[in-house]
Amino acid sequence: MNVLDDRSVSDVLAFVLVFSIIITSVGLVYSVGFSSLSDFQESEQKTNAARAFDAFSTVFDDVQEGRAVARNGEFRLNGGTIQLSRESEFEVWVNDSGGSTLWSGTNTTGSIQYTVDGTTIGYENGAAFRRDGDASAMFNEPSFLCQGDRAVVSLVVLTPKNATAQSGDGNVLVKARERSSEVLYSAQSSGSAAESVNVSFSDSTFGDAWGRYLVDNGWDDLGDGEYGCSADTVVVRVTVIAVEIPPPQ
Repeated sequence: MNVLDDRSVSDVLAFVLVFSIIITSVGLVYSVGFSSLSDFQESEQKTNAARAFDAFSTVFDDVQEGRAVARNGEFRLNGGTIQLSRESEFEVWVNDSGGSTLWSGTNTTGSIQYTVDGTTIGYENGAAFRRDGDASAMFNEPSFLCQGDRAVVSLVVLTPKNATAQSGDGNVLVKARERSSEVLYSAQSSGSAAESVNVSFSDSTFGDAWGRYLVDNGWDDLGDGEYGCSADTVVVRVTVIAVEIPPPQ
């Protein structure tokens, strides 16, 4: 073999090696990069859903607090499902100094939940949540108060009106309209000697987040899912809101 043949073989080997490196690099970039891009898009989708539910909280707050009779909020499904659940219940009872119950009531508050890829974003009883697996966190707080000798429990009951579940990729316009609003109990107006108010919740998708919120905001953990606030001025109110979720556009 002469010098030209040696150079030809070397050039071919060099070309093969460089080409193999390029193909391998492209394959690695494609597989790793595409997976990272998909993870990023999924994370952004869930973050955007949480932002939308943060805005929903404002929509429902406006209706709950009497600033509007009806409000709408737009939401993009992006392959997920949004629905009105009627499972969660909140029980409230007011006690006197002797421990006797002056008033009690149970309301099926319900919740709006958006579910995609194992994550649930929701609005329930005046608060907004995100749940991943078994852990949930509250990112918009409800109208509850336990401070000094005062306690306010403001319940938001969501009731269905026509369609209340949609899936797909389009935009949905969640419609909220007030049906009623009333004070269920007021220690001042009743003239009774209230000493404390207790709350408990059941069948909530976001129960652990509710527990942390209550303890962090002055409520005592009484065990067995009950939380209490010592107060002689107690107000319990409820707003019933009709919810409609038309087909996506």
